[in-house]
Amino acid sequence: MMTVDVWVDATHRALAPLADATRAPGMRAYMKDIAPFLGVSTPDRRSALRAAWTGLPRLTTAQLAGTARELWAMPEREYQYAACDLLARHRRTLPAAFLLDPLRDLLTDRPWWDTVDALGTAAVIPVVTANPELVDVMWEWLRSDDRWLVRTAVQHQRGLRAATDLGRLYAMCDAVAQDREFFVAKAVGWALRDAAALDAPGVQRFLESHPALPAVARREAVRGVARATAG
Repeated sequence: MMTVDVWVDATHRALAPLADATRAPGMRAYMKDIAPFLGVSTPDRRSALRAAWTGLPRLTTAQLAGTARELWAMPEREYQYAACDLLARHRRTLPAAFLLDPLRDLLTDRPWWDTVDALGTAAVIPVVTANPELVDVMWEWLRSDDRWLVRTAVQHQRGLRAATDLGRLYAMCDAVAQDREFFVAKAVGWALRDAAALDAPGVQRFLESHPALPAVARREAVRGVARATAG
């Protein structure tokens, strides 16, 4: 059996027996029927995968991409989550080329906030951080017509703390400040909320200079400023 097949089969054998038909419909409804669910909780999924993946053959970069694509193609949403878990395990060694192949495809295949944000944390942020030249791709995505690529670009510095490029963050938020699409506006709010922990006065100035910022973005940013300046 090929290495990719070994990993995909091990993942299936780990998750399929955990399927819970009573939980699955609620999970599917919560995610707006984007995909069917097995009904496996996140802690159970991750625990099962840790055990199932122990001792499997090492994946080359090409095999890792292939495994992620194979898992993504499976019907139930937990297999897409498993692909994100797998990428997270390899986040320190993902090459720059991974951003366009396969990450861009995965971000736009049956996208919803769950997988888009998971891919951002697991792979996009680590890859872009390790390869600064990829910031140009983030700007391309920010200017695209795909709300999920825009959201990913806006959020590509989340969690970086002191390493956050505040100038770039403000510039990207400014570029989409008038976008009233909910998931884009929410991403702007979260980015500004995170920035407030580093630069509350700067976020306050951004809010004052963008009076038409969508309410959902403003609300998150204000929360960040309030938290940063409390006490």
